[in-house]
Amino acid sequence: MASAEGRDWLSTLWPASYKGVPFYFETDEEEGGRNPIIHRLVNRDDPFIEDLGEEPRFYSGAAYVHGDDVDAQAVALKETLSTRGAGTLVLPLFGPVQVQALPWKRVHEKDKLGYCAFEVKFVREGSAASLITVGFSLNQAFNAVDRMAAAIASHFPSSLKSLGQSDAVIEAATDGLASAAASLDVVRTTYQVDPAVSATLAGDIAALVSAAPGALSDSAAPGAAAVSVASDLVAATRALAAGMQPATAQAAMLDQVAAFTVDEAAAAPISVNAASAAANEAASYRVARLAALTAWAEAMLRAAYPDRPAGVTARGQVAERFEVEQFNTFGADDAALYVAMEDLRGRVIDYFTRLINDLSPVIAVDTAISLPSLALAWSLYADPLRADELVARNRVRHPSLMPKHFEALQR
Repeated sequence: MASAEGRDWLSTLWPASYKGVPFYFETDEEEGGRNPIIHRLVNRDDPFIEDLGEEPRFYSGAAYVHGDDVDAQAVALKETLSTRGAGTLVLPLFGPVQVQALPWKRVHEKDKLGYCAFEVKFVREGSAASLITVGFSLNQAFNAVDRMAAAIASHFPSSLKSLGQSDAVIEAATDGLASAAASLDVVRTTYQVDPAVSATLAGDIAALVSAAPGALSDSAAPGAAAVSVASDLVAATRALAAGMQPATAQAAMLDQVAAFTVDEAAAAPISVNAASAAANEAASYRVARLAALTAWAEAMLRAAYPDRPAGVTARGQVAERFEVEQFNTFGADDAALYVAMEDLRGRVIDYFTRLINDLSPVIAVDTAISLPSLALAWSLYADPLRADELVARNRVRHPSLMPKHFEALQR
């Protein structure tokens, strides 16, 4: 948040916690960097530097709890710091990060009764296994897709303004969901979808369009109803994308993301009710947008990549697309959604990073004269069956007339 007077720092800081147990940071530090090995060679003035990757990222500082029940708070924090496995650490300035707790130390000073301090240290969560195959990494990414889908639905009620609001304000949210469901039917009839999937989704989408408008206003438990209708929308979006070829699904889901991107430059509401209605509509659009983004990521995982540059491009697209949503996801209320989003983004990027190592690089080939694709395929790969690959990659009109300069896979 910025203004002419400067940033309102206190309103933008995250409340510190670890695995949901709150505390305060008196001071906190972050430590990281690269891990290069410097090889000095005989009679060489310049060393060879081998990068072994990034150093473990450490978070440390002085944490404390206070109050009349400080003893109970201290016990809760000690038990949490001693539990097995990774958890979410919320840093005041940078928000949630997945970490594991390292040995801690309690510090008690007699002149500060009601105040209990700890020296804490955490290390950022790393790989789930020491050696991860591409297949295992892909499975981890698909699991992150499922977690993201659940987080979108469970977060929806907390983003709504429903308590004590007028029917028009509540209907702004449900109408937004109905619009999102109706747009799925447009996608279903516009893009090429598997006929069996299309037939099944036609009924599911119609039911969702009919149920969404009254889901909150007619329910005795609006929170549960909001989770249910959001969950159905996310499931329908994923099922629709799964019924398409990966490339088609990617294009369709990006269209959905664009369709439900809120225009930040729109005129500000002129009343409290209008502002609440706009917030509810934005919350429902966010569900539709994140559902499409999640389905798009799933389609990216299902696609085949012919070479290393294609894998690098896909990884960059994932990083960029999710970065936009993460930038607009902040505050304690959004912490669980942010963690799920960061988890999905990281898992998909990790998959592409491992996949890229197995994909063939693209090389530039120069010949003195134009040669047939069969001769070049034999010369490059000792396999004439790969002649069609050279023709397709370079968009050659006739396989007997390959250009003197063309691209080919290294292997």
